[in-house]
Amino acid sequence: MLSELRIKNFAIIDQLQMQFGKGFNCLTGETGAGKSILVDALNLLLGSRSSPEMIRTGEEDASVEAFFDLTESKEWPVFARMGIETSEGLLIKRLISRAGKSRAYLNGNAVTLHMLEEIGEDLVHIYGQHEHQHFLDPARHIDILDQAGKLLPWRQAFQEVFTRWSKARDDLRECTAKQKERMERLDLLSFQSKEIAQAGLHTPRPNEPDEEAELSAERSRLIHAEKLHTLAQQGFEALDGETGPVLQILKSTLQRLRDGTKMDPALKVVADTLESALFQAQDVASSLRSYLDRVHFDPQRLDLVESRLHEIQKLKKKYGPSVAEILAYQEKIDRERAALETLEDRIAELGRENSKLWKEVLAAGEELSRQRQKIGKELGKRVEQELSTLGMRKARFAVEIRQELEGASGEEREAAPRITDQGIDQVQFLISPNPGEDLKPLDKIASGGELSRIMLAVKSIFSGEGGFRTLVFDEVDAGIGGGIAEVVGRKLKTISEVHQVFCITHLAQIASLADFHYRVSKKAHGGRTTVEVIPLEGPERMEEIARMIGGIKMTEKTLEHAREMLRIAKKG
Repeated sequence: MLSELRIKNFAIIDQLQMQFGKGFNCLTGETGAGKSILVDALNLLLGSRSSPEMIRTGEEDASVEAFFDLTESKEWPVFARMGIETSEGLLIKRLISRAGKSRAYLNGNAVTLHMLEEIGEDLVHIYGQHEHQHFLDPARHIDILDQAGKLLPWRQAFQEVFTRWSKARDDLRECTAKQKERMERLDLLSFQSKEIAQAGLHTPRPNEPDEEAELSAERSRLIHAEKLHTLAQQGFEALDGETGPVLQILKSTLQRLRDGTKMDPALKVVADTLESALFQAQDVASSLRSYLDRVHFDPQRLDLVESRLHEIQKLKKKYGPSVAEILAYQEKIDRERAALETLEDRIAELGRENSKLWKEVLAAGEELSRQRQKIGKELGKRVEQELSTLGMRKARFAVEIRQELEGASGEEREAAPRITDQGIDQVQFLISPNPGEDLKPLDKIASGGELSRIMLAVKSIFSGEGGFRTLVFDEVDAGIGGGIAEVVGRKLKTISEVHQVFCITHLAQIASLADFHYRVSKKAHGGRTTVEVIPLEGPERMEEIARMIGGIKMTEKTLEHAREMLRIAKKG
């Protein structure tokens, strides 16, 4: 149960610390006193999205912190799955900053919002305007029915075969669509593969030159052959030609230096250096002589190189920015060609698989539907019984379960139920609030007060199921009053025997039945407004009940009425 809640700098709340008890907790106060802020803070704690607007004006951050006493609860699989130790309870903390950052902690350990949401779903359930919309949405009725009937095993069994059938169906549709364009696609792929193959491209081995780079270099040599030949000829002549015998000069100079070393050994270093330079110059001259033999203008070869480079560029534009990616594309289309060539066999195989799985998913759906039909009748009767105790004695409630027919899948030709991931059923709640009226959809005719009681009736049915949770009822008193309000209050009291219950209400009949009563009010301190929550006992509680009965001006009569309500509630 929620035993303590601490809020700081949230909305108009400065600092607030509250302790709650087991059983029926009631929060009352004037409209606009800040009761909804407490629900917003609790929602934030349970994983709802945050925003800087939630932070109190003038502050940089806000926090909400709660301690849950789990000593009287059953085991919580969600905590075991996450490895969270809860023997001493569970401390949840949420921090938000004006910079937009949000952090969450469980027992001091940082957790994600997804983990917080998952845990929050097990710990606390808040019933308010959103919950009313939940009951009014026919799309959600099927989930409510399955939860009421504990049909999860049947639904899981159906969804497993539904997933396999959906994949087989989608694969069959994809292959059938491909079949229509198969020949055209095969022609295209064959042309592309042949075009790449005829080019004779290959990925270079390690240390092997890249063909395109090598061709580009050769092309540059061929284009500039005349100039390169002249440069090489001039260099060779300068080193070893008749007009520039550099080698002869180096040789003569080296001989003289060798003779000089006989007179001064210090010249040996210089002579050795010159000898090394002479050898290098001889190598350069030899290389230039060989280069002259190779470099020459060859227009035919240039045409071949240009043609090959153009072919590679054309393929790169069509199939990939590099030779390696062109070859990878060829491998890909060859695999697709092989698949298309066996497509007819694949379609036949998928057709058989789809037909088999269709029968399986239909059988699983029909079994799930039979369970729903059975539970639907039971749920209708149980809701009617609960509504009777809530002042709707003549109301009729029914769960309509129907199927929509459509053309069957695969080889089937007869009409069959439309199948979704929820089964073959369409579920809708129907109600007749008054005698003599036909059953009609819940979302079409239920008033606010009737909807509150229907929601409470369904929750009463679920109240004995699951672990000990905290239930928050906001706006459960919408559209009701008088004796019905007392009946609703007693129903909440009954639920609080199994769950911790919080109820935000404006009705004295409900508040008087609470085990713990808290008044929410706004106070001004230092020119700032803040929210206060005060636990009420004795005279203070009686005065709050009297205010709820008679308004701001209290009389002895309203006080006596409040005293009597509390006395009767205490008797039970």
